[in-house]
Amino acid sequence: MAEQVDHYESSALTDRHKVALRLADALMTLPGSISPALRDQAHQHFSPDELLELTLDVMKWNYQKVSVALGTDDEVTPGQLTDLVFDAGGRTQPTQGLGRRP
Repeated sequence: MAEQVDHYESSALTDRHKVALRLADALMTLPGSISPALRDQAHQHFSPDELLELTLDVMKWNYQKVSVALGTDDEVTPGQLTDLVFDAGGRTQPTQGLGRRP
């Protein structure tokens, strides 16, 4: 799945998934680049409530960009990646560094 997401335009993902990823890419990199065509595609595949939820999810998962850019983000375990672990309700769970180097 990660490979398909990395190369979503040429993947076997559905058009709905591809539109969601196009929109997420635009929201994360340059929100002003959302073209009328992408806006129309988004409205074709998603309801207004779904578009709001998708936008808020993208914003939520990118809030750390400011602290990363300013160098004020603290690593959980310095020099190691930390996986995100979720419970059955979708809430993140505390984890320890897994010893994997980035």
